Amino acid sequence: MARLRTEAELTQTALANRVQSSKSQISDVERGKAPPSPRLRKALDESIGFGRLSRLWEDLTGSNRAPWLSEIASAIQDAQAVWEYQALAFPGYLQTEAYARAIVLASAPWLSPDELATSVGERVTRAKHFSEALRPLLWLVLDQSLLGRRYGGVDVTREQLEYLIELSERGRITLQIMPSDHPKHPGNAGSFRVITMKDSTELAYVESAEEGRILTSSTAVAQRRMLVGSLQGLAWEPEASLRMVRDEVKRLDSAS
Repeated sequence: MARLRTEAELTQTALANRVQSSKSQISDVERGKAPPSPRLRKALDESIGFGRLSRLWEDLTGSNRAPWLSEIASAIQDAQAVWEYQALAFPGYLQTEAYARAIVLASAPWLSPDELATSVGERVTRAKHFSEALRPLLWLVLDQSLLGRRYGGVDVTREQLEYLIELSERGRITLQIMPSDHPKHPGNAGSFRVITMKDSTELAYVESAEEGRILTSSTAVAQRRMLVGSLQGLAWEPEASLRMVRDEVKRLDSAS
């Protein structure tokens, strides 16, 4: 990308203006510090790539597989600590096989059987590694509404909740539940993670159904850290949260 920009005789600022971005974002992409969003990739290719960037992206990522999926999974595996907030589903590295299959099927019904098996297999492998490892330490805040979701049905949900209880009881994770109806709910911007690496550097990760963004600037990381603090301060404490999960399992038992 840097070579194509230079060939077009554009500065980073000039290119940023042309593609409606910022100089810092262009710099981060060129240095490999942040992946370009789909919108930015398209704009860059139209401005300086003339189709070459799209072809290169597909070659590098394999069938348009977003590299941030593998990148963030590797970062978590090598991390010292993770603070995470989730509102829609349990994190991939905490999912049971049945729950992972239900989630992938619901969110990507167009996958072939082989693609489904690969995606589920990757999650199961990450979950097994996380369960057996001592690091990263995990502080997890879940929105209360997540307890009522029934991905895969009652049996799949019960198994997933029981696995969460087991991880909590043996101290592998610290779990808190955030009341969905709190008038000052700080999680309305969506799910995110703050990750502390073994060398003490930190990054933040925000996600949506279509893409993920890895944030490395000290300002962005500090902002997500403030959100973590707000969520932990307003959420139920770990013992009360764990009782809520157990109570939900009892409700599932009575419903089956």
